[in-house]
Amino acid sequence: MPDEKNPVPVEENEFMKKMKAIASDFWGEKPAEVKEEPEKPKAAPKAPKARKQQNELDTLWKVADETVDWTDALSHATPSDGLTSQLIWSFYHERAARVLSGDLDAYTEVLIKSNPLGELTDYADSIQIKAVSPSRLESSFLCRPAHLKAAPKRYLSAMGLRIARDLLACLPVDEVAVTAKDESEVLMEAVYPRKQMLHRNFNFVDPVELTEECGGKFHLK
Repeated sequence: MPDEKNPVPVEENEFMKKMKAIASDFWGEKPAEVKEEPEKPKAAPKAPKARKQQNELDTLWKVADETVDWTDALSHATPSDGLTSQLIWSFYHERAARVLSGDLDAYTEVLIKSNPLGELTDYADSIQIKAVSPSRLESSFLCRPAHLKAAPKRYLSAMGLRIARDLLACLPVDEVAVTAKDESEVLMEAVYPRKQMLHRNFNFVDPVELTEECGGKFHLK
């Protein structure tokens, strides 16, 4: 044991200081406690998008956009339906007189602004709309092969009926003609009159039957 008479040699004192520093660097003041993170619950596997879309096709025609009341839009500068934003309503209000007079340029402006078929782009490779007269809109779509293969008539008529409903809700036309195509071939032609869409409970409508009731023709191989 060192004492006042026999102090620790300088070399030994320095050696102990270095060892102490090494131990401090390695452990720190206290060895850190390693905490295990709780295992995160695994997310349920997502259904493939194609399967989800195919399931939604079974209800596609049952819903539709809210009908624009163009007479109301002409009469009121602010929304009276409690659903439409002021921005869109102002757009309708500014064009209502032209729409009600059958101005096809106004029809086109409304179709571009409101994009009534935007929700259907997952179900077709392309969709086109054309205002051909004050009382008629025409739409054509290029089919998605996967949907066409699974249930051709149901897919074509579900799309046709939903397109017709959304366009009839958007503009005050009497009918909507829908053509379904696959590459260069026409697979379905149908004209959906407004009068045949009235007073229908679409939750209980078979889209194929209604399309045929409206004179629709299928050209399937």
